Amino acid sequence: MSDPINKTKEKIEAISLEVVTIDGADISAMGKILNLLCDMEEDAEKIGRPVFSDLIYGLKNYLEKAIMGETDDFEPFELGVEHLGSIHRCIRNQEKYKDDISDILDKLGFKCSDSEQEEKCSQQDRPKFESDTEDENVSAEESAAEPNDKIEIKEDIKHPDQDMDEEDREILSGFVMESLESLEAVEVSMMDLEQDPGDIETINSIFRAFHTIKGVSAFLDLDRINMLAHRSENLLDKARSSEIRIDATVIDICLESVDLLKKLIEGVQQGMENGVSLDIGLDITSLVDRIEKIQVEADQIADKPLGEILIQKGEITPEELANALESQKKEPVKKIGQILVQEKSVDPKSVVAALRNQKKTGKRHIDLQVKVDTKKLDNLVDLTGELVIAQSMLRQNRTILATRDQQLMNNLGQLTQITTGLQTTAMSMRMVPIKNTFQKMVRLVRDLAKNSGKEVNLKMSGKDTEIDRNVVDELYEPMVHMIRNSVDHGIETPEERKKAGKDKSGEIHLMAYHQGGNIVVEISDDGRGLGKERIIEKAKVNNLITDESKISESEIYNLIFHPGFSTAKQVTNVSGRGVGMDVVKKAIEKLRGKVEINSSPGRGSTFIIKLPLTLAIIEGMLVRVGQEKYVIPALSILESLRPTKEQYSTVEGKGEMILTRGKLIPLIRLNRIFDAECDHNNPWEALIMVVEQNGNQIGLLLDELLGKEEVVIKSLGETLKDIKGIAGGAIMGDGRVGLILDMAGIWDLTMGVEN
Repeated sequence: MSDPINKTKEKIEAISLEVVTIDGADISAMGKILNLLCDMEEDAEKIGRPVFSDLIYGLKNYLEKAIMGETDDFEPFELGVEHLGSIHRCIRNQEKYKDDISDILDKLGFKCSDSEQEEKCSQQDRPKFESDTEDENVSAEESAAEPNDKIEIKEDIKHPDQDMDEEDREILSGFVMESLESLEAVEVSMMDLEQDPGDIETINSIFRAFHTIKGVSAFLDLDRINMLAHRSENLLDKARSSEIRIDATVIDICLESVDLLKKLIEGVQQGMENGVSLDIGLDITSLVDRIEKIQVEADQIADKPLGEILIQKGEITPEELANALESQKKEPVKKIGQILVQEKSVDPKSVVAALRNQKKTGKRHIDLQVKVDTKKLDNLVDLTGELVIAQSMLRQNRTILATRDQQLMNNLGQLTQITTGLQTTAMSMRMVPIKNTFQKMVRLVRDLAKNSGKEVNLKMSGKDTEIDRNVVDELYEPMVHMIRNSVDHGIETPEERKKAGKDKSGEIHLMAYHQGGNIVVEISDDGRGLGKERIIEKAKVNNLITDESKISESEIYNLIFHPGFSTAKQVTNVSGRGVGMDVVKKAIEKLRGKVEINSSPGRGSTFIIKLPLTLAIIEGMLVRVGQEKYVIPALSILESLRPTKEQYSTVEGKGEMILTRGKLIPLIRLNRIFDAECDHNNPWEALIMVVEQNGNQIGLLLDELLGKEEVVIKSLGETLKDIKGIAGGAIMGDGRVGLILDMAGIWDLTMGVEN
C-alpha cells in the first residue's frame, strides 16, 4: 500500500469523525475539515483516481460555501464523505467502486471546465481501477431490484492487539459504549413510536442514533455494522419524510435491526478483549433484503400523482380515476382527492395516507452530549465520602472541641457547608431517572404478550423519579422476573378475562416514587392474583410449613421467595421453574432493600420494592451495645421502646419474646451474636428496637440510641465480606469503625431455621 493512500486514510477517518459529531454551523470544525481536504488534494493526484480527486474537490468547494453561509444543508456533504470513504476502501483493496456518484457531484456543485473534463465526469467513462473488469456499473434501478448484489462484505480478519495502536483501541471502545447506549435508547423510542407513529421528534431521535452508528462504523471499517445501520437509517429517513407509514412491520424490522446491531457491536467488544476478529460473521442479508423491499415499495409510490398512488395501493380502479378526472375538468378548483371522496370511490383516510406518501421533508441534525467516564464519577463520589469522614473527624477532634478561637470555628462551619454541598452535588451526578429501566419493560411486555397470546397494556407513572445509577443497573433483572411472572401467571387469557367480567386486555402498572429517604417501586397487575391455597399446598409438599394457621397472610405470600418454589402447573418458555422469585429476593436484599406482596383473588397482585436512593450512603440509626457502635438501616426500623417486665416473656421452643402492639415478637441480643459486652441484661432496663425483615418483626436489645446519621458505606474487604449479619462498615466521627447491620443476615442467624 503506497504512502499517499495511508495518509488519505487517516485524513478521511478524521473528517468522518468530525462530520458525525459536528453541531450546526460549527465554523471551527468546518475549518478543520477544510484543512484536511486541502491536504488530501495533493495525495489524491498521486493516487491517480479521477473519481477520488473530483469528489475531494467537490467537497472542498461545497464546504467553503457552507462556511460563507451560502448553504445550511449539510446532507450532500455527509453523503459525499460516505462515498469518499467507500472509494478509498476500494482503492486500498484494489477493488472497483460500482456506485455512480454523478448525482452527489451535482449536489456538491462540481462543474467540469471543458468538454474533456465533462467526459471525465461521467462515471461510465471514468478510467477503471486496476482490478476493474469489463462489466459496467450497476445502475440504481438494478441495485434496487436486486439488493443482494450490493451486499459484498469483506470479512474482518484484523486482530486488535496486532493491528491497532492505543488511540485506535480507545476510539473503538468509545464507539462500542456509545453505540450500545444509543441502541438501548432506540429500543425505548421504538416503543413510544408504536404508540404514536406520527411523532416526528421520536422518529428523528431514532434516525440520529442509526446515523451516528453508521458514520463512525464507516471509518472504523466495520462494514457489516455500517451496512445494517445505513439501511436502517434510510428506512427511518423515508419514515420521517412520510414516504412510508410506521406500522407493526416497520417497528418489528427496526427492533430486529437493533437486536442484530447489538450482537455485532458486542462481537467487536469481544474481539478487542480476546484479540480475535472484530466481525463475528452474523448474516445480515435476510434483514437487509426485507428493509430494502420496504424502501423499494415506498420508492415506487413516492413522487407519483395521487391517483396513481391510490391505484397502486388498490384503493381505486383505473376507471374510477378516469371518471374523477372527467369530473375535475368540469370543476377545476376541486382537487382529485376531494372528488374521489365525494364520489365515495375511496375513504378520506386512504387519501390522507396517499398524500403523506408524496411529502418529502426533514433535515438532519445531530445532538452533542458530554459524557463522563463512570469510573471517574464513582471515584469522585468515593473521594467526596472520604472528605465527609475527614471533616467529621476534624470537628470531633479534642483539640478543636477545646479551642476558643472563634475564627477557627467559623472556618470549620464554612468547611462543613462546602463539604455537605459537594457531597449532595456529587451524589446527584450519579442519580438518573428510572425512566429508561421502566421503558425497557415496554418491549418485554409486548413480546411476552405476543408469545403467550394475551393482550397486555403497560401503564407507567413516576418515570422521572431519580435513583442511583448503580441501583438502576441492579434493579433491571428482578423487574424482568416480576414482569414475566405477571404476564405468565397473573394476567389471564382474553377468554378467561371475559368470563370474569374484565376487559379482555390486562394491565400491568409500574409506579415509582420517593418515600422518606428511599425509593419505592410498585409492580401491580389486574390479573387473577396469587393463589394462597395453592401456595400453602405447595409449601406443605416442600416441607416449608406444617400448619398454615400459625402464619400470617404476608408470610404465606413470602413463601414464593424460597428457592425452587413454583405454583405453575406446567413449565413454559416464560416461567415455571421456580428460579425467578428467589433471584428477585436476593437481588433486592443485595441492594439493602425489601419486597412486600399484596394480593387479592381475582383482582390482581402488587409487589412493592423499597430501596435506598443510593448504594454509597446509608441513612440509619446509630446505636450502642456496650462499647460497640452499630448502624441499623432506617428502612428496616419500625419503632423503639423500653419494655416493662410484663411485656417480657419466654416461650417454649421460641426463646425470649417481647409483647408490642398486641403481638409477640422474638427478642434478639446483639451482644450474643457478635460476642460483645453489654450494659444491661434485663430488657426492661435496656432499649428494644423493632425492625422488620420480609414481613417478620424482631426486637433488637440495645443499650443506647445515639441518633440518626447518614454514613458512607465501606467494604470490609475480601476476608470479612461474607460475615452474616454485617452489610459493611462506616467510619464514625471519632475515627472508629461502626458496623452496618444486615437485617436479612441477622434473621437467618437467629430465626431463619424456624418455620
